[in-house]
Amino acid sequence: MFVPKGFLNLALPIPMKSSTKGTVAALLLSTLILLPGCSKQSDSAKPENSVESVSNSTPKRYELQSGIVTYEPMVIMGIKSVSTLYFDDYGRREARETVTDSNMMGMKVHEKKVVITDGDFMISYEAEKIVNGKDETSKVATKTDIRKIKEMAMQMGGSIGEEMKKDFDYREEGSEVIAGVTGTKYSVALNREKKDQRVYGVLYKKIALKTEMGTITVKAAKIEENVTVPSTIFEVPAGYTIKEVDLEKEMAGPGKK
Repeated sequence: MFVPKGFLNLALPIPMKSSTKGTVAALLLSTLILLPGCSKQSDSAKPENSVESVSNSTPKRYELQSGIVTYEPMVIMGIKSVSTLYFDDYGRREARETVTDSNMMGMKVHEKKVVITDGDFMISYEAEKIVNGKDETSKVATKTDIRKIKEMAMQMGGSIGEEMKKDFDYREEGSEVIAGVTGTKYSVALNREKKDQRVYGVLYKKIALKTEMGTITVKAAKIEENVTVPSTIFEVPAGYTIKEVDLEKEMAGPGKK
């Protein structure tokens, strides 16, 4: 499906235990929306636990140098989640933090998960996981090289972007004020055969401030523009083991190379 710029920049977290194929699809679509524009970033020394990046050819994701976006709490099937987006260097470095709380069938769970993207790499880890008062936080972070996914997106985007935009009936529908700023409203069909089934959203400087998918609404409560974001936000905390994940091997499945 066609995905407008910023569509995947939602408050919804990337599931820590989602399938690899789903992760690949999300990464591919996310990269497609970044194709326009390209600027260079200087190579600077980074702390040991930061995500190593090669971003000289990484385009700007947003039209703000840095920022923090706090989204309104969501409650889905009894699970409450609160998400915050942190970004720097026009979105070349970003971290999405999601805190969830649930109390179901006698199991009370509090979790904080973080997904970092930095240049050519994505890394995710559990910052907290408390189950019925017991600390079950995993101290393993998974790191994925997404360069091949970006290459696939480059190949796709140049030839089919406008065609897909037309097929899925992308529309700009005026403006809307969210979190005190005015953004561009848009909608896109989820199915080219049923264009009345649509996703609606609001983008501000390519940042998704609101997204409506059926009964689910993700909406920003606050946006802080061009603020200083601590570098530690984009680093894996001390004490974690970083596990490299090869997307090609994961996609091939067990026993395949």
